[in-house]
Amino acid sequence: MSESPDYFTVSQNLSLEHRVKDSLFIAHLSSAPNRQTAEKFINKIRVEFSDANHNCFAYRIGKEDRCDYRFDDDGEPGGSSGRPILQAMESRKLSDAVIVVTRYFGGTKLGVGGLIRAYGGAAFICIDAADLQPVIPKVILKIQFDYDFTGAIHNLISQFDGVIKTTDYSDFINLEVEIMKDRRASIVQKLTDATRGKIRIQ
Repeated sequence: MSESPDYFTVSQNLSLEHRVKDSLFIAHLSSAPNRQTAEKFINKIRVEFSDANHNCFAYRIGKEDRCDYRFDDDGEPGGSSGRPILQAMESRKLSDAVIVVTRYFGGTKLGVGGLIRAYGGAAFICIDAADLQPVIPKVILKIQFDYDFTGAIHNLISQFDGVIKTTDYSDFINLEVEIMKDRRASIVQKLTDATRGKIRIQ
């Protein structure tokens, strides 16, 4: 069975409009591999849509178990805007991303419940329309082998879409190779077979 993604992210920016009782909500979605990138995008939207009534946001960075996040209501009632955006991201396991929802007030008050649905709904619409990219768990293999097996080892690493992170040449060749977690057992067996057991793997 293929390894399920740690989370999903996006590679392209996307903006979509959502109208609720005459108010215009525009959800802006962007990749954010770190906090600095997220804050830069938020500031960009705030400048570009400086005439809007509110520019509320949320971002999530990193894996589910150690996710860095932040949200802001930008003047809307507490808990009515930034948190629903964040909850939409959590629901779709979206991370390394930022969403800013711009609101142009249309004259009809929505109430806290209405705002929660409007901001969360705008975020969901944008996320669901985006081309989400799965982030698959990866592991590092440390392998040591004789020079005679160089060709066979490199071929196997390529077949398993591995990425060589470090190489050290001494009495033996030492590699650190990044591979998808769900392929670890298979490549270990193949490496062992190809070298007739003359390989060290950690």
